[in-house]
Amino acid sequence: MTAATGLPEADLASIKGLLTALKDRKSYQPGPVAVAAEPAWSGPHEFTIGGDKVAIATAPSVLALRDVLRRRTDTDWLVMLTDRPATEIPSGVAEHLVTGRLVNLDPFPLLRSAFAASQQEFGLLGNNSAIARAVLREVGEHPTPAPGGVLTNEHVFTELAVSRFGWQRTDVTPHHVAVWSADPLHTRQYDTWVAHADTALADEFLDWLGRQLGELGPVLVSAWRRRGPAGIVPLGLVAGLLAASPQPGEDAAEAIPRIRARLEMQVDDIAVTERQLGAWGAVASVAVATISDPGPVLTAAEALVPELQARPLLARSDVLPSALPVRITTFAVRLAAAAGKVIADGEQARSVDLSPVDNAWASVRAHRDAHLDTYNAPNDVQVGAAALRLLHRLVATPAPAAVSMAGWLTAYRADLSWVDSAINRAYVGADDPQLAAANHLLLDAVRVWRARLDREFASLLASAGVHRETGSGAPLYIEDVLDRVVAPITDAEGTGSGLGLSDDKVKPSVLLVVADGMDVASANDIVTDATRNRRPQWQNCIRVDDDGPLTALAALPSVTQFSRCSLLSGALAVGGQDRERSGFADWLQRHGLRGGGPVLFHKADLEAVSKGHSLAAEVRQAVQDTRHRRVVACVLNDIDDALDRSDPIGTSWSVSSFKHLDALLAEAAAVGRTVVLVSDHGHVVERREQPSVQRGDQISARYRAVVGDVGDDEVLVDGERVLTDDHRAVLAVDEQLRYTRIKAGYHGGAALSEVAVSVSVLVNGTIPEGLEPSGFAPPAWWDLDGVGTQVAQGDTLAVTAPPATSRPTVRPPKPVQSRSQGSLFDVGEPTTTTDNDPTTDDAAFDAVGRLLESDLFIAQFRRYGRNVTKLGVGALLREADAANGVVSRAKAAAILHMRPSQARGAIAHISQIFNVDGVAVIGAQGDDITFALPLMFEQFGVAR
Repeated sequence: MTAATGLPEADLASIKGLLTALKDRKSYQPGPVAVAAEPAWSGPHEFTIGGDKVAIATAPSVLALRDVLRRRTDTDWLVMLTDRPATEIPSGVAEHLVTGRLVNLDPFPLLRSAFAASQQEFGLLGNNSAIARAVLREVGEHPTPAPGGVLTNEHVFTELAVSRFGWQRTDVTPHHVAVWSADPLHTRQYDTWVAHADTALADEFLDWLGRQLGELGPVLVSAWRRRGPAGIVPLGLVAGLLAASPQPGEDAAEAIPRIRARLEMQVDDIAVTERQLGAWGAVASVAVATISDPGPVLTAAEALVPELQARPLLARSDVLPSALPVRITTFAVRLAAAAGKVIADGEQARSVDLSPVDNAWASVRAHRDAHLDTYNAPNDVQVGAAALRLLHRLVATPAPAAVSMAGWLTAYRADLSWVDSAINRAYVGADDPQLAAANHLLLDAVRVWRARLDREFASLLASAGVHRETGSGAPLYIEDVLDRVVAPITDAEGTGSGLGLSDDKVKPSVLLVVADGMDVASANDIVTDATRNRRPQWQNCIRVDDDGPLTALAALPSVTQFSRCSLLSGALAVGGQDRERSGFADWLQRHGLRGGGPVLFHKADLEAVSKGHSLAAEVRQAVQDTRHRRVVACVLNDIDDALDRSDPIGTSWSVSSFKHLDALLAEAAAVGRTVVLVSDHGHVVERREQPSVQRGDQISARYRAVVGDVGDDEVLVDGERVLTDDHRAVLAVDEQLRYTRIKAGYHGGAALSEVAVSVSVLVNGTIPEGLEPSGFAPPAWWDLDGVGTQVAQGDTLAVTAPPATSRPTVRPPKPVQSRSQGSLFDVGEPTTTTDNDPTTDDAAFDAVGRLLESDLFIAQFRRYGRNVTKLGVGALLREADAANGVVSRAKAAAILHMRPSQARGAIAHISQIFNVDGVAVIGAQGDDITFALPLMFEQFGVAR
């Protein structure tokens, strides 16, 4: 609009809108049209609309109007832009106009026409014609019609956001705006638009957005105006620090007013309330958990911490990467103090209050980067978890002392193998100096204790492990595994033949997987992975007459030629692969299980894989042949090879750590084979520390001939289960002792980790007769899920769509009472313990939040939640709720911060948490994951 005439300047959008309204809504035929506007035109002078040709001309005088009219037959629509008033338009000109008069370029009728509306709300666009014309230029020729024929600000600006910024129509919520703003591609779209858009329109859009976002609106829009949309989430993460609960050891009371003042300067000095701080922080945290690449947002937020001088509050963040090392340091200080107290108190250690270190650990594991007990966990988180577990074991309630060989083996499987696992993970060492010092203190104490236990066990082994015992108290011997475990499974009632292949009843079949050199600690990891993280789903089972998972005693010395040969022969035997094949064939013959074709596969057989296949054809055929080859055995050398070529200390073994185990399990599941996972012996690892002793005649790494004196770190064994030529040998006991050159690990000695052999029965589908679920689980002291309970924050502002993004699902720790603690250096036959669920305050801020605090979820999460976080599960459920119960696999992977290949297993794992009592509330449909949310909430007793 010009100052001289007060008339608007016509543009392409307004002319198109005018002609569309004349033809489509007022039924005028194409012809000359005189428009009251500035006689100036910067657009194309000729174009088409709806198939009609349009010509644009300027007419600053009546004479010019007459002159332009001569061209009316050359086009369909002839638009003349003139500043002459209607009173000056002669009748000779007006009679040629399709409307018979001068047409005003009022943008609001054009806007209503563009949106197919007959009415508009009061105060639309502030009644600002310039903004209305700007909207016409922005929304294109065919915007979405206004609902009910009434054009509103909400519809106009939502259409603008959809067409220009890539929003969805349901995205006008704090959560969706935050998620959108965290994507650099989206914010560049906005920045490009605003650089060329009408300033008044951009301001009106932000004013409207502020009203739409409720109580958070003024804050978010002020941050947007000050730093652009990309500043919303980074500033929100800092705002969340002010609202979060204090961390253990925090002293920031004086700094909080200064930090808050600097934050408010970023939002034009708006006085941000506590509710707004909490909600802003929660929205930002959930946005980080939702987007696929939070890196740019986190980098920006990290830069704001020193800018706003917020370092004193940094440890409060569950999201900022630099907060995790701060929390680890605090944890390390408390760990060192608790460890020193426990070690000093000795037998009185059960009275030591561990709640300070437990609460500090709860803060560590609440951080989004902690990834506890996953392969993505940072080194110091893994080391810290291992050290804390060792601390809890030192003060655990003592079990009755083990007095029998069977009792020692059971105690090792149920308890001490987990100690060894924690020792190995802690032994990797920490990057944080204070954590390294605390870790060293604990390792020294625990390893002295473990070495003493190994010597006690070796003394018993020399008397009770060299001869076969009989009766109810006898241990399971390696040479009896085929008779006592495998054979009864094949004698059970028939089952279906596998995953959807047939309903015919067939005799049960077994796949015997011998993982050479697998110690019990490694077996614990592998079985956990197979039963919790794999599809198809496996169950760990035991015989109905057994009290728990089976543990066998290796042949002595515990080396392959003795122990594996005895295992596969079903009797004490000595030899290599040929002897194993003949011994296995003889055992099958004795039990009526001998069929056609090969049934025992060693490393070379398994490596004969055709290109593009996961298993050798001969192996696959044998596993699939459940009628004629009911027992098939495969020997995996991955662990034994690692002892030669790599450093296994700190390694968490999984199914995928083996070259062929995943494929073998998949084939077994497909045909309904029960899998018996067993080893021939375990191992000790080389720690490359002093004293490291090499002694003897180098027959083997951990045993020697009976020559010379037997040291305190050795044991002499003599009996029929000692399979040397003279049935006598000296076995190394202390893990530092070896008789050959240095390697990554050794076997053949008398340490518990060498001679204890885990036997795991894995079933997919119907459990055969004579078996039942084992209830396999780590000991209570291993479980860190209940360490340091957590509370909800105070009154926090509710945020809409998706529900309950107003606060994080992981909350700061609440001090806990010290648990009943036991004696320091005890081992025994394990007794049943009960873990109390952590108590929490009501976190009833939304349905998802209440579900995550329900007793059923806590129990399910404890059992299956080791590879996902509550924050991730909550974010996934909220996204599903906002997306009508359907989330793509790619989106789920982004929310869980995993590669798509990893997310498949994680989703299967989350399904275990929620699919209870046989009711499937999480399923798959093509590339989408479906959530039956109403049924899920009903299952977990949560009202919506």
